[in-house]
Amino acid sequence: MTSTLIMRREDLGISWAQLDHPPKAHTAHTTAPAMGPLTSEWPMDGKSLVAQIASTMPTPPESPPPSHQAGPALTDTITSNDLTNKTTTSLGLRNLLRVSTNNSDRYFLTRKCCYVFHCLNLRTKFHYPDIPNKLIIKDECVAAALEQVVADEMEQKGLEASDKKAYVTLLAKYTARANKLLHEMKAALSSTLIRLTGYVLFKVFSNLFSSVTVHGGQKEVIERAAQKDMPIIYLPLHRSHVDYLFVTWILFNQQIPAPIVAAGDNLRMPVFGWLLRGLGGFFIKRRLDAAKSRKDILYRSVLQTYMTHALQAGYNLEFFIEGGRTRTGKPCMPKGGLLSVIVDAYSNGTLEDALIIPIAINYDRLLDGNFIREQMGQSKVPESFWGAVRAIIKVLSTNYGHARIDFGHPFSLREFIQTSKRRDVSHLAISQPQTEPLPGCTPPLSPSPPDESPRLSISGSSPPLSLPLVNDKGHQRSLSSPANSNHLVLKKTSSNPSSAMSMANKATTPHLTGARSSSSLFGTEVTEEYRLLVKSLAVHIVFDAERCQAIMSTNAVAWLLSFVYRSGTRLSTLTTALDALRDSLKARKRDTGFSGHSREVVRHAVQLLGPGLVRTEDFSGSNSSACDKPDYFIEPVTLLPNIIEFNYYASALGPLFAADAIVVTTLLSMTDCDLWTYKDCSPDCLVDKKKLLQRAGRLASVLQHEYLLAPPCAKQEDRLSQALDNLVDMGLLQAAVFPQKGVRRWSDDSDEDDISYCHHFKVTPTSSSLEVIGAWRNMLVPMLDAYYYTAHCLQKLIATQMPDKEFIQSSQSYIGSLLEKGILKYGESICIDPIRNAVKFFESEGVVESYTHDSIRLLYLSKEFESEDKLLPFINEIDSFRS
Repeated sequence: MTSTLIMRREDLGISWAQLDHPPKAHTAHTTAPAMGPLTSEWPMDGKSLVAQIASTMPTPPESPPPSHQAGPALTDTITSNDLTNKTTTSLGLRNLLRVSTNNSDRYFLTRKCCYVFHCLNLRTKFHYPDIPNKLIIKDECVAAALEQVVADEMEQKGLEASDKKAYVTLLAKYTARANKLLHEMKAALSSTLIRLTGYVLFKVFSNLFSSVTVHGGQKEVIERAAQKDMPIIYLPLHRSHVDYLFVTWILFNQQIPAPIVAAGDNLRMPVFGWLLRGLGGFFIKRRLDAAKSRKDILYRSVLQTYMTHALQAGYNLEFFIEGGRTRTGKPCMPKGGLLSVIVDAYSNGTLEDALIIPIAINYDRLLDGNFIREQMGQSKVPESFWGAVRAIIKVLSTNYGHARIDFGHPFSLREFIQTSKRRDVSHLAISQPQTEPLPGCTPPLSPSPPDESPRLSISGSSPPLSLPLVNDKGHQRSLSSPANSNHLVLKKTSSNPSSAMSMANKATTPHLTGARSSSSLFGTEVTEEYRLLVKSLAVHIVFDAERCQAIMSTNAVAWLLSFVYRSGTRLSTLTTALDALRDSLKARKRDTGFSGHSREVVRHAVQLLGPGLVRTEDFSGSNSSACDKPDYFIEPVTLLPNIIEFNYYASALGPLFAADAIVVTTLLSMTDCDLWTYKDCSPDCLVDKKKLLQRAGRLASVLQHEYLLAPPCAKQEDRLSQALDNLVDMGLLQAAVFPQKGVRRWSDDSDEDDISYCHHFKVTPTSSSLEVIGAWRNMLVPMLDAYYYTAHCLQKLIATQMPDKEFIQSSQSYIGSLLEKGILKYGESICIDPIRNAVKFFESEGVVESYTHDSIRLLYLSKEFESEDKLLPFINEIDSFRS
């Protein structure tokens, strides 16, 4: 049975469907549900939702089942077809809160206690081997660290190396500390506790969420991956503290062994710390003081050795690649510290292979409240037992809508490294991305139309591989800032013996063997190729996870209200715009965590966001019961600090439209006329294509700490070229075949004889295209404002130094004063994250340098920018993108 889905052609007020290609029809094959009657409640077209369910909120899925797409080979004996096939990719979405023990054919008692019987029927008795402290303490990595810290202290105290008594005393002291670190760090997985917690979470999640949804095909793939004889590394993006429980709870439902989960030691509090430890949590320091970290070699070696032995013992592993929760709503730049342990274990032969699984978790409404306090520059409130209790009580009395978990396609660590080895890894830096696709560049198993979105054109050839990689519909991964792995040196020369496997890996990965050992987690003696490999892998994982993340109703509505209808609009207008935005998301192969009529989606999102973020008012001026009216006015609350929380939800769509926003912002900065005054007529303005792309590349480098535009295996230029093609497809740009005399150009020195069909575009703005590009431009305005005025504050560093925290706070105060005066329009410009990222950009450009003194990081201007005259061109360059 087939049904034809046709993208909207009528005027939607804002032409989102024009962004990639002209509207076209495609055929979606409907399949019978694989589990119970769930799918029958989720009509694919969403037209009869209200008649089918009592809730005002439509439930997933939004898109048709995905088409079969080949993924990378996993090992010499595991191919992508072992994990995916036409059946797995055609399975629909499943609400995990709907269990089979609640089916109508079950006994009354079974239905009444459905979660009890469901949890009792699941297998949780897996073998979780104990890892003795002695085994870790005697490991050569920890032994070398003990030797070094003892030698360092003896040297500091002026003791002779031959003083055996002092040596034995200090060795016992640090051995006791290593044992204490392990006692505080180690996980203690309990099958009984996992089963009990699984039941409790069923009751809690059913009270908090209307649904907890995962794609059936993804569940099937994870089950198949768990049957392979190799460890699995689960790498979720981090949005909420609930993330710690979600993956373990889902694996419990699928009867898959629970992983050990890296958790910050701030969560090692009474009761909750014990609970997390029993569910697999092992506690690590959230950050180490820069000055003291160089002395804490012992802690770092214990952490690395514990993780390595856990992998050897057969444990699966889970940690958050971003390090901490995102405070902005978009993914953070990856950190490579813990990931380097996995790469190191493979490179020295300790680990034969591992499956890497990126994960994205998204919520209609964030359980953690908001991050306003931290974004306003105030210190984070430390977690405490009673604070957690109060938060839980508050959470249990609130509705948080729907939650969605998406698993990316598993890929083999060995395949990734071996493919990277075939290339010049040193060219994987952000400024020089390569073109050979790597394993892991695979589409997520989430519902999406098969042929709607344009493909990323990647030029160049790649060496032949013995196993299939990714097809031409693969991910468009991103570039990133370097993954942070501030390695620490251990004075150690021997490597971990690993017999035949170690020799095999050394033979196939010669440039990685020097990266082994206690220095690999935080050291500095590893090779540059090793650093770039870890960074490349980290970037691919974050890009994968972001690409498979579903867009929730609150994300879509908040984005439209933030960047399209910031002054407010009618419900009917917002509904039409949401229809068009959904068409655009489908065209870009992005899934949504909602379905049904857009009018009900808007109502649901507005209700969840609440009156503190969205104001509703009927046309009589009353806002008491506006939502009950057939049409009413909806307006975002743009006052500080409310707009910061509202922007968190809108930012989820930022990475999706980032390349388009960069090209559009660049285009507007190059034109010498106001396009909004030339609606539906030609301003006779020509733009040089080459210069446009070069300048867009420069803006992309300015925002390199904000967005991941393309993966290391793809060219950033290709991603920007695709965004430029989108502008041509939507009619904003036309190829200039016969340029006329006197036409305005971007640069005064352009030669009319050089103008050709292939190299210049004529700008032809229309009402609909201007609305689209206006929204994209508005996305970047708050960031560019923050970058520009932070650059202005660099003048405070002339002939002086300043602690980085003080400089950031000073910049934030300056931006706040401009907001109060009405000079800046967007209140979210005051957020501390873009200010911090601006400082990182200044450092990468060599404008600012830093050093650490007494645990304080001090900023100062480099010699090339020590005066106001030298700073001015750099500041003006950033300002030129704001024009």
